[in-house]
This record gives sequence, C-alpha cells and structure tokens, in this order.
Amino acid sequence: MKNVLVAGGSGYLGRYVAREFKKRGNRVRVLVRNPEKIMNPGEHGEPVLQGFVDEVISGDATRPETIRGLCEGMDIVFSSLGMTRPDFRHSSFDVDYMGNRRILDMALETGVKKFIYVSVFNAEKMLDISNIQAHEQFAGELRKSGMNYTIVRPTGYFSDMGQFLNIVKSGVMPILGEGDKRSNPIHAEDLAKVCVDAAGNDLTDIDAGGPDVFTYRELAELAAETAGKTPLYVEVPLWIADVLLPVAKLVNRDIADIIAFTAAVGRLDGVAPRHGTRRLKDYFRECLSAEG
Repeated sequence: MKNVLVAGGSGYLGRYVAREFKKRGNRVRVLVRNPEKIMNPGEHGEPVLQGFVDEVISGDATRPETIRGLCEGMDIVFSSLGMTRPDFRHSSFDVDYMGNRRILDMALETGVKKFIYVSVFNAEKMLDISNIQAHEQFAGELRKSGMNYTIVRPTGYFSDMGQFLNIVKSGVMPILGEGDKRSNPIHAEDLAKVCVDAAGNDLTDIDAGGPDVFTYRELAELAAETAGKTPLYVEVPLWIADVLLPVAKLVNRDIADIIAFTAAVGRLDGVAPRHGTRRLKDYFRECLSAEG
C-alpha cells in the first residue's frame, strides 16, 4: 500500500484517479478547494468520492498558507491541478505553474518518491498559448528536479467533447476550418488507469488518447446523430480566430488562450497512442440520459 496525494481531486480526471488509486489498495489524500464538491456527482458524470478517499485537504495551491504539510507522509503525488476556465483572478501561470511548483517543492522536501503530472498532447506545437507555456514550464521544472516522474499527455477529454452536444442543440454547428483534423479523445476513467499504472513503471512521458479516432466534422456528426438533430453545418475560417486573438488579449488572457487553443485544434492532428475501452458515442448517450 502506498500513500497517494491527488491534487485537483475534485476535477474531471482527479476524481477518477483518486478512485482508481483507492481501488488498487492505496491510501488516498485529495487536495480540493471545496470539500463538499466531491460528495456530489460531477457535472460530467464524475463519481462521488465518498468511500474512495481517506483524507480530504481543503486548500488552494495559489495560497501557500492553506497547503502547509500537504505532502507529508506521501509516497506518490499525482497532479492534474490547473485552470479549466477563466476566473478573472488568477492567471494560468498562477495555477498551472506556480501552484504545481509549490506542491513539487513540498514533495521534494518530504521525500516523495514519484510525481505524476498531467500536461497536454501536442504541447510543443502550441507554445504560443500562455496556459500551454505554464504547463510546459512546470514540466521542465519537474524534469530538472531529480524526482522520479511521469508526464502524461492526453488528447481531449470526453468532458470537453460534451460541448458538441450543447452546440448541436442550437441547430447550427460550426466546423473549424475544413473539419478534417483528427483526434482521439479519451474518457477520464480510461486515462486514470494510464496515470495510476504510471506510478508503478519507469516511463517518464506517456501520450494517451482514446480507442476511436475522429475528424472534427465526424465528432460533430456523431453528436448530431446521437442527439437526433440535423444541424446546419457552417465552416468557420481559422483566420477569424487570428483576427480576434489580439483583441481578446487586451480583454483577458485566459479568453485569448481559449481562442488560440480552438484555432490550434483546427490546424493540428491530435492522435495519440490508443488506450482504454470507453466509447464516445456511449458517453454522449449517458449525457443525454442524465439530462432526462
């Protein structure tokens, strides 16, 4: 049995990772900002963590005084800590880099044996985006730290693909560029197994995608078929994002990152080695069923 810290324990991936570590007989501590959140299902169907965690630490990695002693007694640290949406108070650097840097420093001080960190697939091709920069700056620090580590780089999450269902209901489905760029998004339950497996192997870098590969247009069509909708497909030239980006940077850097990342998705293939068994069509059905 190992003592494991899961930072970002209330997030889409963090919940599944905490549960998977516990199912394999480990003692699990989670870091969350709101302890009540993990006692209810997540907005994307993530599991309740009651019964799957041994200790809940209520803290905020952007506030060092709230996470003192976080890594004491831990053998393994897993972190999927990062900004998932703009909050207009913190930057990606504050959370994705500095927050994880503080946890790494504590892990080094307390003798943690392994640090597993989740970054982004194709990150090296998107270093002009500030939140990708923050991820990769921390990944670089982790490599230099002397800590035994694994950096896991997933493609898109199924939770992100759920936006296709929301958009298709409007009756109009935008298609980025020609819609021909491919990806293989992965369910967090499958990705959690990849991450927990990493605790017991010597791999330093793991790229991970799901079992099925789709073009952007095929993702949109799958969402439409599953929802029983026939939307109007509208191709959106990628130069529009290029025009909007300088303006967005003046308003909010995080919003600018969303625009830049969206444009990058329209220009890059994002197919990683295939893992897992969960199918996107089944996930779409689960989402629709949950809506009633």
